[in-house]
Amino acid sequence: MTIKVRDKIVADGLVDSSFDVTQKGKHVNALEFNNLLDNENTICVDMRNHYESEIGHFQNAITPDVDTFRESLPIIEEDLSEHKKEKNLLMYCTGGIRCEKASAYFKHKGFQNVYQLEGGIIEYARQVKTLGIENKFIGKNFVFDERRGERISDEVIAQCHQCGAPCDTHVNCINEACHLLFIQCKACQEKMDQCCSTDCQEILALPLEQQRELRKGTHNSNKIFKKGRSEVLKFKQ
Repeated sequence: MTIKVRDKIVADGLVDSSFDVTQKGKHVNALEFNNLLDNENTICVDMRNHYESEIGHFQNAITPDVDTFRESLPIIEEDLSEHKKEKNLLMYCTGGIRCEKASAYFKHKGFQNVYQLEGGIIEYARQVKTLGIENKFIGKNFVFDERRGERISDEVIAQCHQCGAPCDTHVNCINEACHLLFIQCKACQEKMDQCCSTDCQEILALPLEQQRELRKGTHNSNKIFKKGRSEVLKFKQ
């Protein structure tokens, strides 16, 4: 077990002492979210990272092309600055945690009508199924466990990062010295031996002891968190 001490649950990079995190947006349930989404005066923003929204998002949502939550805050504020007073700012994330911080941030920055999906996509999907209401989420919800994705609708909106075939299955490169997260179809899994590149394929073919020697003293987290932006992913490039 690893225990880590963090100043904040959600790393936002904010150092503004006047920012009150308790002044958050209005929570809405699935039905209320759908009604707001249908309102032409609403701007819907996905508060997740690019590799999450790539495989699934709400209809007509803005999906920032960012690697981290902290990157998205100033970008969204700048892009939507002219709509602070008259538009509804509707946001969502996986389980509602990031929106707790984001909604308070945007209210602090002057947005008047801020709403957040209570419980995130996970709770939305449960309510849609339980209450029998319309599902406005397209594709998969990226989840942070061994599944890596939970299907919400039948549409496949992403593509294999190696060949471009329709696919929304995230995998980790099987080479332990790499472990890059990317989207890989079944055909490429077979062709590439579940690796992200021919270099990793070659390493995987070596005896285990030799593989362990090669990765001694190395740290692979930078590659892992490129999340599909790696130069080795031919189609994605």
